[in-house]
Amino acid sequence: MRSLSHIVVLSLLALLAVSTSCGPSPQAGGGIGGTGSVATVSSGPVTKFGSVFVSGTEYDNTNTLYCIDHDPCSRENRLKIGMVVVVNGTRTVEYTSNQTLTHLADKITYEETVEGEVQSVGTDGLSLVVLGQVVSVNQKTEIDLSLQGASPHALNPTAVSGTLVEISGFVTGDGTILATLIQPHTGIPHFEIEGVIKNHDHTAKTFAIGSLVVDYSRPTTDSSLMPSPTSQNWDGLVVFVLGDRWSQGGPGPYGARMSATSVKPKALGVSDIQDTAVEDFVTRVDGPGDFFLNNVRVRTNAGTTFEGGTLNDILVGAHLEVYGSLVGGIVNATKVEFEGETELQANVAAVNASDNTLTLAGLSALTIQFDAQTTLHGQGNPHGLNDLRSGDHLQIHGQLRGGNTILAKEVERSAPASTVQIKGLVMSAADPLLVLFGSSIDTSSIPENRFLWRSGVIGRSGFFANLSIGKTIVLRGTYQTNTVTWSSVFLGD
Repeated sequence: MRSLSHIVVLSLLALLAVSTSCGPSPQAGGGIGGTGSVATVSSGPVTKFGSVFVSGTEYDNTNTLYCIDHDPCSRENRLKIGMVVVVNGTRTVEYTSNQTLTHLADKITYEETVEGEVQSVGTDGLSLVVLGQVVSVNQKTEIDLSLQGASPHALNPTAVSGTLVEISGFVTGDGTILATLIQPHTGIPHFEIEGVIKNHDHTAKTFAIGSLVVDYSRPTTDSSLMPSPTSQNWDGLVVFVLGDRWSQGGPGPYGARMSATSVKPKALGVSDIQDTAVEDFVTRVDGPGDFFLNNVRVRTNAGTTFEGGTLNDILVGAHLEVYGSLVGGIVNATKVEFEGETELQANVAAVNASDNTLTLAGLSALTIQFDAQTTLHGQGNPHGLNDLRSGDHLQIHGQLRGGNTILAKEVERSAPASTVQIKGLVMSAADPLLVLFGSSIDTSSIPENRFLWRSGVIGRSGFFANLSIGKTIVLRGTYQTNTVTWSSVFLGD
């Protein structure tokens, strides 16, 4: 039986659609052989400018209304790379070819994931604690220059410790956040947190998010969009909480307390719309093909296509991008993409059985991690890591864990070969160099006509001009005498 709290999510989405939606009608204009507009809503990080790119999709922002945090909405674009936003807009379609001509952003809404005083910073600059939440940093995290450490994607513990920061990112679990943007707070301080409610006490009017205890007992606290706390438990809901006071102390090693001025559920702002795209982490799985991305419920069906994984890979903590129609607050998924999924082909350089890892020839900075769930098959019928040897040629399907570690999900051993192929997300790029999985790759050896994308040859200058952090690319080359010579690269969506 599904929990009442997640049934409540659906009614909340419908309520918010009435109270906050200002998007266009689901379909307008057009006819057979012409063009038409389809209403859209999407959620994800800003990845590029030149217009506005959200999760890699370009939106025309000529007439966009921006609603940034708690400021009045305006036409001023104050977005930054890494801000996780909601875009209400339209998609213009040519009916004869079913091709998308443009995406138009009517309104872009941004709210911070966490804002507050830094309680502690990891000595490596790759994590920090704010309002009882453990915030992780990876190679895609945008960090303000004033807070950067040894690299653009690491923090300076001395500069960050004890300061007020604003963080955008994804809630990945109980009290954990993956940061996409970290910047210093300016102006009058206030405190804000997005997270999953637990330990709700409607009598005391308190609940916890991670190691933060939230008190919403003041009569002036606005919780009008939440279900009645006396009749419905809030546990499991993802909420935005705004507060004006916080203090150290509370459950867990990073305990903190906050006095709330408002509590509201996280939502897309609409409950029915033809085109939906949501990038986020799985927070709950109710059954095969029935799960939640943050507060958004998703259902798959026999026609759903999967890229980078399978139905069985949809687990709590998985990073997905889902496309489909939103009906009654539920996304009927037509496509599910697994973000951070990687594919590799290369020879084994060395096997380290003591920590269940191996390294690959030509990709020395990359570590392949095996665990109890890793499946291994192929030539010679290998059963485990101990069956692999230096020189074995492997095809690896896995998921990025940190900057330069891949957790292997499926590994196949094949006949010896010099082929090297890697598919993954770009961490940084500056012609001729690409960085994937913490490895710097020199593309100087790739001929002009082997820079490719979906329409064919794009050339070196076109490739790097259209490249942005987070884009998927496929590199192919050969390994000889301790060196990989790269021969082609394909730019994906």
